[in-house]
Amino acid sequence: MNPVSPQMYGSLEDLIGEDKLKEITTDTINGIPVVENGQVRVMKDNLLDSTGSKEDGYDDSDEYLSEFLQLLKTRTVIIGVGGAGNNAITRLQESGVTGAITIAVNTDAQDLYYANADQKLLIGKEVTGGLGSGNNPKVGEESAESDLERIRQITRKNIVFLTCGMGGGTGTGASPIIAREAQKAGALVISFCTLPFKMEGEEKGVIANEGLLKLAEFSDTIIPLPNEKLMKLVPNLTLMKGFKIMDEILIRSVRGIVDLVSNCGLVNLDLADVKNILNRSHGTSGYIGKSEISLEEISKSNNSMPSPFVKEIIQEKTLKALHNPILEMDPSEISSCLVSITGNQYLSLSQVNEIVSTVSKTIRPNAKLKFGAMIDPTSEKIHINIIGQGPTSPYLEKAKPALNE
Repeated sequence: MNPVSPQMYGSLEDLIGEDKLKEITTDTINGIPVVENGQVRVMKDNLLDSTGSKEDGYDDSDEYLSEFLQLLKTRTVIIGVGGAGNNAITRLQESGVTGAITIAVNTDAQDLYYANADQKLLIGKEVTGGLGSGNNPKVGEESAESDLERIRQITRKNIVFLTCGMGGGTGTGASPIIAREAQKAGALVISFCTLPFKMEGEEKGVIANEGLLKLAEFSDTIIPLPNEKLMKLVPNLTLMKGFKIMDEILIRSVRGIVDLVSNCGLVNLDLADVKNILNRSHGTSGYIGKSEISLEEISKSNNSMPSPFVKEIIQEKTLKALHNPILEMDPSEISSCLVSITGNQYLSLSQVNEIVSTVSKTIRPNAKLKFGAMIDPTSEKIHINIIGQGPTSPYLEKAKPALNE
């Protein structure tokens, strides 16, 4: 890995935004819209095989296209497994995510009851009686194996996002089984998992390493998020606020992809682009990065070429997104990546070009790169989201020898 100057790394403000970090750390509410629970209307799968409206057989009406887009939404799911996964799904649901179905999976009926998701799945009722796995990953695994048919029903999709915490019972034990079934069904599996603090004990660390490696086996892309690293970045933060920050990092990463493929933008990406960039052929270690550029900072720009000062700001913020302080991975090893750019109606071609060019110059010379650009008239910032593959996660590397000791 090439040495990286500390000044190059992004910050928590870059990853989740200054406003969101302030909201979490100061216990204020910033008016985040909450989406109420509701089942998505069941639609016939043969809609995908239809070539047009019923009236003429070829003219695809707005009503038909609306139903078709709703069906495509059901083909992308975000599954939160276990307590940590359910917490992340709840926050994701409350953030107003669109373009995907959220599903909470647990062995603990009480935890599942309080989760906020489009759908819920209580697994292993005969195994645990709905009382949870008791932090035993074997019980979590057995619970998933006992409900394979129901798991298969929720994983026959185009893209499956999995989120869980490693080191406990349900997330550690059940997540690899869910990922396995999703991959068998032909889905692209993108997994996000948090790793425990060192203070939680050596045994929990060993359990987490075992679960991480098993989940990696059945994931096209896996992104480990270590809680320990967060403690080093903000040691005085309360435990609850720390978990909220990790959830927010995950939420913004998932939404960056889902919004890009489900919303109409200036430059669109589709599901095929995501599968091509993030499939298993590039390796399993994933990379995420996030940064924001205040429009006030670039107010001196014009509609042609940005001034040298503004150009420098855009380059600096893009490099921050490429140097995630949580992951400790070298962006020059990225072999494929998606870049999502969102701004208001004044987002210029030169600004987009500067962002994409900076990414292209930083990652591998022969890397696959796709970008999308969306307009949000209410935005006062340019948002940069990056997800890619290539660098080997140091946490995956550490897990292998740790299990052999």
